[in-house]
Amino acid sequence: MLNFKSSLLIKSTLGLFLTFSAVTAFAAPLDQLPLDRWAKLREAERYQLQVAEKYYREQNWKVALSEYEKFMSLHEKSEGAPYAQLKWSQCQVQLRKLNTAVKDGFQSVMDYWPDSQEAIASSYFIGRAYKDMGEPKKAKQAYQNLIGKHKTHLAAVMARMDLLDIARIEGDQARRITLWRDLTYDIKRDNDSQAVCADASRQLAVHYFYTGSFDEGQKALATTYTPEQLPYHVIYYARGPVQELTASAETKPTGEKVADAGVAFMKSLIPADVSTAAAKTRARECWFYAADFEAAARRSEKVPQVYEQIIKTFGVDDEILGRLAAFYKADNRREEARKVYQKFQNAIEGQSQVAYSYREEQKWDPAIVIYRNLAAQDQKLPHRWKGEMAQTMRYAQKCDDAVTAYRQLMVEDSEKASQWAWEIGCTYRDFSRWQEAIKAFRETENFPEAYKQMAACHRQLKEFKEAISLYYQVIGSDPPSAPWALLQVGYTQEQAGEKEKAIRAFQQVCSKHSKTGQASEAHAYLQDKFKINATLGGDTADAEK
Repeated sequence: MLNFKSSLLIKSTLGLFLTFSAVTAFAAPLDQLPLDRWAKLREAERYQLQVAEKYYREQNWKVALSEYEKFMSLHEKSEGAPYAQLKWSQCQVQLRKLNTAVKDGFQSVMDYWPDSQEAIASSYFIGRAYKDMGEPKKAKQAYQNLIGKHKTHLAAVMARMDLLDIARIEGDQARRITLWRDLTYDIKRDNDSQAVCADASRQLAVHYFYTGSFDEGQKALATTYTPEQLPYHVIYYARGPVQELTASAETKPTGEKVADAGVAFMKSLIPADVSTAAAKTRARECWFYAADFEAAARRSEKVPQVYEQIIKTFGVDDEILGRLAAFYKADNRREEARKVYQKFQNAIEGQSQVAYSYREEQKWDPAIVIYRNLAAQDQKLPHRWKGEMAQTMRYAQKCDDAVTAYRQLMVEDSEKASQWAWEIGCTYRDFSRWQEAIKAFRETENFPEAYKQMAACHRQLKEFKEAISLYYQVIGSDPPSAPWALLQVGYTQEQAGEKEKAIRAFQQVCSKHSKTGQASEAHAYLQDKFKINATLGGDTADAEK
């Protein structure tokens, strides 16, 4: 059974390892022929290889394999021969003939052209083939041989990625740490290796944060991020471990150790001279991150103390107050947060935050009062606050009050009358007042969405002909929406009890819009509901009956 610390380590990195798709993304440079070598090919060689490459790109593996084999037969001493053998081997992999790919393909490259770049690539692909065959022991051996001979080559970087995956499956945490360190510190980063090395540095940092080694964690991140970027990424990757560690009495001392080191690290980065704008920004940033470490460590009493120091150093402003208020909200101390918002220099923004905090707690009435007051106070943006007030009324289940507010906005903010009519329609729709919703949506200019909403309301009223008519107007006037609308025609006709018409509509979706998600949905529905097999792109004989 894993102990708590071991389970934390595994949990912290379980979702961070690189996947097979990431490996294949990096495989491209290994199985491409460089331009300088293409230039060395004779015209006939180049032509034959281009034919093979064409079929390979089309994923016609059997034909591509045959064309690469033809190249090797005709041009066995060509500059492109080891490349053709490599690609022939990869065709075998795609055809799931992995043993053939290893023994007759990749191994042949290594035997006949041992000094070629294709030989190095082949040594990686051998390990990959064994891994895919479920033979991790052989895969690890192949990868280790590759790393031993070509430690910093891209193929060796990719080998470490696969070894990380194997170590994850086998639960070999020590091996993962060694591989992360290799990728973080020993590999020269370039366009091909940068992403994987950066990811390894982040995983290594998270591991160290979970084990209480803050300095090692920030050191790992420093290999990826500039000094300007580092503070943000340190708190970003350390916050989770600190929060999780301090949640348990057993691991709380470790979490607090990391938090203490994090606070000290941030304070060490604060410039002594903050007379310039850049230095002042840096200092504030580091103070904020120090406060974030205290919050992550669940030391709620220390967070306001940090902000007191920030205010003492820089004076009070809305950014500082906003971050402090956000802490109080996160700590479920909402009344204290509202008191902080009340101190904003921008009184209107402070009041809006107070109203929003009430809305978050579903305390609708005080929020409505504040929005109404803001509409009277803010001469520049009264309509914004009336809109927020109306939306809050909707949340409070005050349908008629919300509609009244929106109608007033249609008059006062006539340039956006269509937008406010849309809100009225949505309000009536949310309260199942279908006829009134249809009337409101009709007043908007939001085509085709208004027609879609009106059709849905007609369906609720069982007015199926009206709904179908609207869907066909969408089909005729908005091609991107046509597949969706035609699918809805099918569902609507089924609701209306017109089975045959519904089936024809679903079949039309399959035949007219075969490459869309709606076609897949219609195809599945025909099979499940009506036991009809429709071919995407055309109807079957059963469907025609």
